[in-house]
Amino acid sequence: QKASSLQSRNMGNSQAVPKVRAKDLKRLCGEDNCGWLNKTGLSSTRFQKRWCAIHELKLYYFDNPRSEEPNGVVELRGAIVTRSKHVKMAIEIETGALVATKGIEKRVYIFTPEIEDKGATNIDADERKAKQREKEKKYIEKWLGWLQKETARTFTPGV
Repeated sequence: QKASSLQSRNMGNSQAVPKVRAKDLKRLCGEDNCGWLNKTGLSSTRFQKRWCAIHELKLYYFDNPRSEEPNGVVELRGAIVTRSKHVKMAIEIETGALVATKGIEKRVYIFTPEIEDKGATNIDADERKAKQREKEKKYIEKWLGWLQKETARTFTPGV
């Protein structure tokens, strides 16, 4: 099944979620535009680890990179993507902000980096935390760049 000819399913809300396998998006994305992030839910402010991939003006999020279908999709067409002013080391995506398109829900999503601490054990805790924060900062900047580049396609002719 090709990712560009996606089937849709309803997730209990007004928006249909395209049915696409994580591994198909992973193959399309390669090393760019995919990886682990933490996401807050609609009804819970607790962050959940999600494998995410950007494709065709959408941010798909899955339980893991082998999932058969996404948990959800963030519509990036006309979205505003910024560093969060409310959550430290986070990205905010405000959907439906710049374009009025039927079916695009106005909502704010928050994502934070998901990086495993595989640092050296022979350094002190403060140095280890500083190295972890630096990794998280680089990871957030990478995702911010990917997302802003993708949302800019909203206003690119022929997209």
